[in-house]
Amino acid sequence: MGSRMDIVRLTAKIAQVGMVTKELEELWKAASDPLLQTIHLEKEHFIQPPPNPKYYRLYGHYLCPFVERALLALAFKRVPYQFVAIDLPSRPKWYFDLPSKGKIPLLEFPNQAKYMAESTDICLFLDETFNTGIQLLPKDNEELKAKIKGFTNQASKLGSSFYSFQTDAGESDDKVKALREILEELNEMIKQNKNHPFFFDRPHPTFADILVLPHFRRILLCEHTKARKGWAKLKPYELAGLMWWYSNMMMLEEVLKVTTSKENFVELEKWQAETKQHSLPTVSYTHLRAHETGRNLVCRLLLEKKKKKKK
Repeated sequence: MGSRMDIVRLTAKIAQVGMVTKELEELWKAASDPLLQTIHLEKEHFIQPPPNPKYYRLYGHYLCPFVERALLALAFKRVPYQFVAIDLPSRPKWYFDLPSKGKIPLLEFPNQAKYMAESTDICLFLDETFNTGIQLLPKDNEELKAKIKGFTNQASKLGSSFYSFQTDAGESDDKVKALREILEELNEMIKQNKNHPFFFDRPHPTFADILVLPHFRRILLCEHTKARKGWAKLKPYELAGLMWWYSNMMMLEEVLKVTTSKENFVELEKWQAETKQHSLPTVSYTHLRAHETGRNLVCRLLLEKKKKKKK
């Protein structure tokens, strides 16, 4: 919210429509609001910034899959928010005193020192609190609601299995097999759908889709990283049900707005190899994208590297 890319998109919409509608005017005001501009938080920020007087604030890093869950929920619920991009290796001391104990994501409530951690809790809170956008959990079907909420266990298995697969670059056949089995279970769920491409045969994404997308997208992007050999053994593109689901998810504007690009993941791996670190890079390294993904804009890192070479 409030990024240059939001304004670029709105300008394109206005040109397409040929006039400034009331809805576009409201969106333009929101995108231009300084209270929605991204804050880049680094170690030298000795004092915690005061709460945003008007909007929710999300602390996180764009390459973190759990942060991406919260971003997806905010986008689907159409909740305006201010993003605080965290320099993870150099987090200020005061950030560790907050309820998340230095972890991300962390949602800060407007105009008060109130917080919520854990991506699943943030997603559910947003759905229960706001009637805007789509319903992530059905209100008229308690049985289905319980099933979708219970899907958290399967999503957790996917996340932990992927992390295990990624840490050894997919070299272990056992880890490849374990991840493949989880993906096959998810694939079968989608194949059972009769009418719609989203989990539980819903006409639009739900809490379940938000839980799976960040990790599944990262699995697909392993084709372009050091885990490519493991990716070749994993063969995710053979899972027709999941690929049908994924293609439909990636056509949604809300998803394109918050998911990070392939180029950023490739650059992340290069940075980790060069620095011998396995954490996420600093904000100055990854200006990487300020809600500018989905259009594959050139990341600031590449420009910085070119400048250094010229010197």
